[in-house]
Amino acid sequence: MTKVLAYCAFLNRPGISLPEHGLGGASLYEIAQNELRVLWSEVEWPFDSSVLQRYAVEFHKVVSHMFSHGAVVPFRLLSVFDDKQALTDFVFAHHADFSEDLKRLQNLVQMECVLYFKPQAPIDSSGTDYLHRKAELLRGSEAFVAEVRKVLSTLSHGLRTRESKNGSRIFVLLERGNEHKFHSIVQNLPVPERLSRRLSGPWPAAEFLSEAVKVPNMVGQK
Repeated sequence: MTKVLAYCAFLNRPGISLPEHGLGGASLYEIAQNELRVLWSEVEWPFDSSVLQRYAVEFHKVVSHMFSHGAVVPFRLLSVFDDKQALTDFVFAHHADFSEDLKRLQNLVQMECVLYFKPQAPIDSSGTDYLHRKAELLRGSEAFVAEVRKVLSTLSHGLRTRESKNGSRIFVLLERGNEHKFHSIVQNLPVPERLSRRLSGPWPAAEFLSEAVKVPNMVGQK
């Protein structure tokens, strides 16, 4: 059985080149609605578990290639539509929201800083001591996020955070071309004791998409 896999949405403009192929060497096609384009290919379904990791890498290569030309809205990894008509209907229903977000984010990229707790030796103490240490680490994480927000105030077009049990994930929206400035500034910030950081990017600005694009009505999608 075959299904339709959507990779990403982008705005059409001169000079854009498509990747040579998609997952497993599949041909790539476009669905167009006004200036909006959605890249897709036909794939065998269901996916064999033995190829999932390779397919994930190939999927990201396609999205990264298109992102090198400008803003993209990536679809969920390795999710498929029943057929080309289902994807066409989806594009027709949502093209205005996608186009608006892509225009807003056209010259912007997402950089990330993951702030995580260093592994700690187990402590032989009461639960109160554990909670005290945890609260101390969380305060350090919050202070670092506040400092990042401050030092990037003139550079960023937006900053969002997501908390986890192991630390914080900081998302920063920047103009293309400012990636090295981000690395230089954030890498030189002192990190609170018992915390470490990891920087990455540039990525598509997925964290800064509108809710209408983040969670559209995915009729026909698996």
